[in-house]
Amino acid sequence: MKAPAPAPATPGVDAQAFRGGMRRLAGAVCILTLRKGELRAGLTATAVVSVSAEPPRLLVCINRNVFAHRLLEVGAALCVNVLHESNLQVAQSFAGMLEGVDGEQRFRHGAWRDAEDDGAPRLEDALTAFQCRVVELIDASSHSMVLCEVRQVHLPAHAEAAPLLYFDGRFAGLDTL
Repeated sequence: MKAPAPAPATPGVDAQAFRGGMRRLAGAVCILTLRKGELRAGLTATAVVSVSAEPPRLLVCINRNVFAHRLLEVGAALCVNVLHESNLQVAQSFAGMLEGVDGEQRFRHGAWRDAEDDGAPRLEDALTAFQCRVVELIDASSHSMVLCEVRQVHLPAHAEAAPLLYFDGRFAGLDTL
């Protein structure tokens, strides 16, 4: 019996077309924060997904070119802070959108608390926050996929606030899409 012929290669998708398509995928806006010794770092991210409830796991994606990536290692503490509409300035700060604000200065926007057990900064008025421990790092092109074990969930009293979203290249609320 003759082996089937390999499927013809499909042409690659143009990066600009891919970005255009991804602009149509609305995502929740999160701030990912880490601490290693005296160093704190954070970034605005929309690449956060639930992996499983038992055990509770999240997957986040972090560009290898950002400073926060240098603090990543298996066992590191990481906090996923889910933002609401009133956290717009915090999101802009950690996305590098506020002129003259970078590094540690980003933590001047919002009320931050270092977790007692691991030190990963948590935004006190986030919609919710997941205190995590990194369990696996997977190289994926320009990013690392970071598998995290959720160790604690913070649900502030204002948990019914509207989420901050990222859509079509801008931050938006549910009513402004």
